[in-house]
Amino acid sequence: MTQNSGNNLIYLNNAATSFPKPQEVITAVTTYLTSVPINPARAGFEVQDEDVISICRQKLAAFFKAEHPHQIIFTSGATESLNLAINGLDLDNDHVITTAIEHNSVLRPLKTLERQNKISLTIVDCDTHGWVDPEDIARHLRPNTKAVIVNHCSNVTGAILDLKSIADITHANDSLFIVDCSQSAGTLPIDVTGSGIDVMAFTGHKSLFGLPGIGGVYIREGLKLRPLKVGGTGVKSILLYQPEELPLYYESGTLNLPGIISLQAGLEFIANTGLAEIDGKKRADLRQLTAALQEIPKVIVYGSDNIDNRSSVFCFNIEGVSPADVGYILESSFGILVRAGLHCAPLIHQAMGAYPHGSVRVSPSYFTTAGELDYFIEAIKEISANTTYYESY
Repeated sequence: MTQNSGNNLIYLNNAATSFPKPQEVITAVTTYLTSVPINPARAGFEVQDEDVISICRQKLAAFFKAEHPHQIIFTSGATESLNLAINGLDLDNDHVITTAIEHNSVLRPLKTLERQNKISLTIVDCDTHGWVDPEDIARHLRPNTKAVIVNHCSNVTGAILDLKSIADITHANDSLFIVDCSQSAGTLPIDVTGSGIDVMAFTGHKSLFGLPGIGGVYIREGLKLRPLKVGGTGVKSILLYQPEELPLYYESGTLNLPGIISLQAGLEFIANTGLAEIDGKKRADLRQLTAALQEIPKVIVYGSDNIDNRSSVFCFNIEGVSPADVGYILESSFGILVRAGLHCAPLIHQAMGAYPHGSVRVSPSYFTTAGELDYFIEAIKEISANTTYYESY
């Protein structure tokens, strides 16, 4: 097998952050950075209503089928969005339900509140594929359950949860339904209204093709959360308290304009390409990877065989070789970049039987070529055939 020279790395870690970015994104950000900076609502001259922030907010509202653009709040990413959702609730000895497939951006804020004796917490188990049965959530509901928080799509197995069923169960108990869409936004269709979502967190630097440091949160009309921070908003400066109108209530400080511009350009790329086209291509890559790796001796493939209920995130291990070593070998010997470890999701690895070492995660992009996948598969065949040399697990 011809090894990669290292000058042309193959990037298969798009679940962490997407690469390459569409040319539309690169052009939009470059244009902004080389132009006179304009900060809407803070400049010393009149700014048209259709500024870059409001345009992007409108596009996001339409993309997620929100009732109104002001329900979309810009943040630094999904972690800030989830902290706003969790810490913004009036949780006073209330009960919260989450699941074992969650990212630490959900688990750590909740476990912190539990340690502070502010909430009681139930973590609903998943199966070995990362699937969570809505009825399991229903069985753990209590009269004082304030919120149910779930991951739309696992960042480990790619399992896609049934949001509508969970929302119906949650709302029947008069509880709030909060969803982390970090992995699904930009790959799967998301209808916050039709799915019954009260709060939805998303990030911009993954499948929405934006820069790191930009994301947002959707907050259902009529639901009010405490802001994480208060301060300058550029308007209504006569007020010594935070303006309570949306989105000002949650957007203190200078917004990440390069990030917002990149996100807008990413949304335009998705609209021009088609969400179904992007999802279909990535799902075809997942089928190719799953079928090929399942045939390689000593390779353990995680996740359901039902590709229709999974995203393109793909995890595996090689018997006898630690995932960290597999990741290192792929990069150093073959020029392939993947992710190895627990992926900030320790509990699902316990369910998979891959704890504490974790797994090797492969996440192709819409731009990943068939040749790159073939080369990756051949690299895994070579590593698997030489496990006695690499053995460390």
